[in-house]
Amino acid sequence: MDFDAAFVDFDFRVVPEWRRGDLGPRPGGALYGFGTYENAVPPIPSSQWPELVRAMEADGGGAVRLVTRIYDQDGEGSCVANATCQAHEIVQARTVGKHRVIPLSAISLYKRIGRSPNSGSMLDDALDELSRRGALPLNTEENRHRFVATMPNVGFYTKWPERWEDVARQFRCQETYVVRTLEGLVTALLRQEPVVVGRSGHSICYCGLTYKDGQLYAIYANSWGRWGFGAGDFQYGFGADSMRMMRASAGWAFVIRTVYTPELS
Repeated sequence: MDFDAAFVDFDFRVVPEWRRGDLGPRPGGALYGFGTYENAVPPIPSSQWPELVRAMEADGGGAVRLVTRIYDQDGEGSCVANATCQAHEIVQARTVGKHRVIPLSAISLYKRIGRSPNSGSMLDDALDELSRRGALPLNTEENRHRFVATMPNVGFYTKWPERWEDVARQFRCQETYVVRTLEGLVTALLRQEPVVVGRSGHSICYCGLTYKDGQLYAIYANSWGRWGFGAGDFQYGFGADSMRMMRASAGWAFVIRTVYTPELS
């Protein structure tokens, strides 16, 4: 995969978003209430990474090909919720197929973990809330016909629709783990399991791996609309992190392995 160097190891602090997005790890929260991914899934040795990445790319690009839309948080500090809902949709696509993915409303999650449109939030709060109470479907014509409660993707002060909790409960995370190492992070991506990370005050969703000039990079879907380079089915929306940035991000990262969705019932 080729990509513009301007979007490699992008420093999110150069834009205002970093001040009001991901608030970082909770002091003292070593495991953030979740099990450790490396204890659940044996890490794949680094000696196998090149061959497995080549095979993954030959098969379509790993979880990058499972991205069904590029989120746009439209200036709100809701990057944590956007990245987390993106990961949920990727797992939906891997489980039931892209054509059956039900898009989610990031604001329906952010309203419960943020204090204001620009307050930002904590990644572990998002994963906990998505695991316990879920998120609402996005307010699309198809979803309005199917569900009694939907919400848009932005708009912090959007009112809660009636019976929203009953609907949101259908879209929860079933298995979520905290990542502790670079090896665990790469292993998850090789297994097409999205990894939500926080760095530089912003949250993104890792969804693929690639080698360029002999160096390994993680590909992520961002939530800034028409930003970044193209990947999968999209002409924009993606960035890339080097091994150095991946290692730093592994200190504040979560894997979503399985989710609930009405398509599985």
